[in-house]
Amino acid sequence: MNNMGLTKIQELELLSALESRAESPLKFAYIGEGHKRWIEIAKKSRESHEIQFLEDLLKRESLPFIFRRIDEKTKIVNIVDFGCGDGVPMIPIFEYVKNIPTISTIRYIAVDISRDMLAEAEKTIKNYFPKIENIPIFFDFEKGEILGKVLRLSKVSSTQNYFFLLGNTLGNFDNTEKVLSNLKLSMFPDDQLIIGNQVSNVLAAPKFVEYYHVEEVFNLVASTLKNYGMNCSFQEYDVRWNTVKRQIEMFLKLEKDKQIAIAGQNVYFEKGEENV
Repeated sequence: MNNMGLTKIQELELLSALESRAESPLKFAYIGEGHKRWIEIAKKSRESHEIQFLEDLLKRESLPFIFRRIDEKTKIVNIVDFGCGDGVPMIPIFEYVKNIPTISTIRYIAVDISRDMLAEAEKTIKNYFPKIENIPIFFDFEKGEILGKVLRLSKVSSTQNYFFLLGNTLGNFDNTEKVLSNLKLSMFPDDQLIIGNQVSNVLAAPKFVEYYHVEEVFNLVASTLKNYGMNCSFQEYDVRWNTVKRQIEMFLKLEKDKQIAIAGQNVYFEKGEENV
């Protein structure tokens, strides 16, 4: 692992993404100090009743439906949280599950590419729910299934698994089909998958563009390239709605030619070139 927090393999993945797609994978922005930037954005959103807050409201309303299959035979519940962040979005979920009298054991299985995020999530859940068992999994679930890691926790017939992919985590990936395929390979027939999708109404896209077009988000999404010496400003940053992919895109439109080195290779960026 280098001083940027990326492994050699991750550096090569970053290099490949930049050269083949002109894209810096957002998942790398959460590694190292990036987790603090994400927490700042999430806190601001919750305090101002924006996207994170609204998703929490919707989630609370949906909990009876989500956990409708739990009956007297269910003794253990595994909550698998992909892209866990600081764990705060899981608080209403655990508040609901812990009040189901038939359940004897609740496990929080947080999965994230950032060890710092895993530590934040564990701290959050321990603070609110000290009796819940924490099992962090340091893993890039975009790369493969985690069936082997979950299987050892799911052998008992009285166990129910719930896989959560909240926020806009799914929108962070270039190949969402691959991610969903990996999740499917990690699940048993009776497991449940709950996906959060911030942009469900395309007419609301301008609101989301405005939400992401702020300096706090810029500091997060540009942090990976900045760590490698990219000198870019907020004026070079923009956000748009991609009508083809039906997702928000954050990108840099450079004001002059720039160059950085990744994994011993020089990467060149031309003036006016867009890097997502």
